[in-house]
Amino acid sequence: MAVAFALVLSAVALASPSSAAVPERRVALVIGNSAYTSVPPLANPQRDAKGISAALKRLGFDVVEGYDLKMDEMTGIVREFAQKLDGAKAGLVYYAGHGIAVGDENYLIPVDASLRSEADLDFRAVNIQLVLRQMQRDERVNIVILDACRDNPFAAQLAAKSRAVTRGLTAIETQSASGILIAFATDPRATALDGERDGNSPFTSALLKHIETPEVSITTVMDRVRADVWEATGKKQKPWTNSSIIGEFKLNPTLKLASVDPGVAATKTIDAAVPMPAMPAAPSLDRAQIDIKTWEVAERGNSASDYRAYLDAFPSGQFATFARNRLASLEAAKPAAGFLATPPGVNDEALKKEIGTAQTETAMKLEAKDRREVQTRLRVSGFQPGKAAATFGPSHRKAIQAWQKSRSIPETGFLTAMQVSALRAQSETAYQAAIAEEKAAAEKKRSTKAAGDGQPNGKGTRSVNSYEGDEMYKRDLARERGETYQGTTTTARRGTTSTGYQGRVRTREGDANDSTGAAIFGGIVGGALGGVLGGGFRR
Repeated sequence: MAVAFALVLSAVALASPSSAAVPERRVALVIGNSAYTSVPPLANPQRDAKGISAALKRLGFDVVEGYDLKMDEMTGIVREFAQKLDGAKAGLVYYAGHGIAVGDENYLIPVDASLRSEADLDFRAVNIQLVLRQMQRDERVNIVILDACRDNPFAAQLAAKSRAVTRGLTAIETQSASGILIAFATDPRATALDGERDGNSPFTSALLKHIETPEVSITTVMDRVRADVWEATGKKQKPWTNSSIIGEFKLNPTLKLASVDPGVAATKTIDAAVPMPAMPAAPSLDRAQIDIKTWEVAERGNSASDYRAYLDAFPSGQFATFARNRLASLEAAKPAAGFLATPPGVNDEALKKEIGTAQTETAMKLEAKDRREVQTRLRVSGFQPGKAAATFGPSHRKAIQAWQKSRSIPETGFLTAMQVSALRAQSETAYQAAIAEEKAAAEKKRSTKAAGDGQPNGKGTRSVNSYEGDEMYKRDLARERGETYQGTTTTARRGTTSTGYQGRVRTREGDANDSTGAAIFGGIVGGALGGVLGGGFRR
C-alpha cells in the first residue's frame, strides 16, 4: 500500500491540469428561480445562485446550473445532476427561490407553478426528497443548502385549503443517513429575508463571504454564516443546519505533505491556490485530491492492510469512517469465524469510536437468521426489540439504540461488525440458555403431538362409556332405541322387537344365560309396546 500511495502522489503531481482537477469528483447543482409567473417575482434568487455557482467553480466543483426553471426543466436538471454524481466523492445542492412545506415534505417551486390545491404539489413542484435520493445512492459527502424560506404567496394560497401547509420549510432529519449536511436560510417554519434589490439575500451574502475560506470545515463555515446573518438582520433571522458528517469536510482545503526523507523534520505546505513556480504547467494540489486518490486505491484493493494504510495517511480524512467500518467488517468476515466473530481490539474505547450506518450493516451481509439472532440477543440482554422478524423494523432499531446508549456508543440504530461482536460477548450466557429453553419447549410440543397422533385421525374416539357418570342419560337412550339397559359394564348386541325394529339387547359380558333371558324379555316388552301403540293409532 505504501508503494500504491507513492504512485498516487506521483500520478497527481504529473497529471495534466484537466485530468488532475477536482471537478469530476466534486459535483454541485445550483438553481436560482426569480421570474415567477403566477405570483410576484423575487428580486435576488438568480443573482444569489450565480454568485454561489462562480464560487463553487473556483473551488473545483463541476457545477450543473439553471435559472428561472419551469417544472420540466427542473426535473431535467436534477436528472443531469444525478448522472454526474456517479463516482463523485462529494455532492452539493444550492437552491434559491420559493419553497413550501406541507406536513413533513418540502417542495421547490418552479417559476411556472400554479398551485390551486395540495395535490398540485405532486405534479407542479419538486419534492426535495427526489434530490436527496439521487445524492444518497453512493457513499459520499452530501451538502444541501436551501435559501428558500422567503415570504411565500403560494403558502398563503394553499393554507386556506390545507391545514398541513406551514410557513417556511420543515426540518429534514439526517439520522438515517451518514455524511450529509442540510442548511436552511432560517429556522424551520420561519421566514427568511430576500434582501435589498440588486443585492443578495442576507443568508447568501454571508455564505459568499465564508465559503472560500481555506482550511475551514463546512460546519465552521455555516457557524460563521449563522453569526453574520443573526447580526445583519437585527437578530430576526437565524440560519439552521443539521449534519451527520463524520469528521471534517473542507470546501477549500490545502495540502500538507511530510518530507519523504525521514531525516527531514520540516513539513512543506502547498497552498492549493498557488501554482509551483518550478513547474508552471503542473496542476495545483490539495489534500482533498490526495485523500480521494488514496481512498480509491484502498477501495480497489479492498484488504485490511489497504484500509489501515489509508487511515495512517488520513486518520481524519473524508472516508476515515468508511475505512474503519470496512476494516471491522473484513476482520469479522475471516474464514470459519462467521459474521459474529469477535475481531481483535473490541473494548469500550474502540466501541465509542464506532459509528453504525446503513452502509456498515449492509457490509456485514446479514441473513434473516442473523438478524433474528441479534434480536434474541437484545431481548435476553434486557432490551425489547419486539416480535422477531427477518428484517430490522422500527422497534428493533429502537432496541439497538437503547443498547448502544447503554454502551456509550453513538445511538444511530445501525450496527457495525464490532458492535455485533460486543453484543454477542455480552449476551452469550443468556442467549445459550434461551436457545436451550426453546429447544426443550419444541421437544415437548413434538412429544405431545406424537401422543395425540396415536388415535385415529390424530384424535381420541368417543363411546357410550364416556357417559358413565350419567346413568339416566344411558337409560333414556336405551329406551328410545328399544334396548334393555343393563348397567355401565354391558356391551350390546342386536335384538328384534315385535314391530320389526332392530334394537340393541344389552347383556352382561361372559354370562350366556343372562343374555338369552334379556333377549326374551326385550322381545316381550317390545311386542307389548308395539301392540299398544299400533292399536292406539288405529283408533
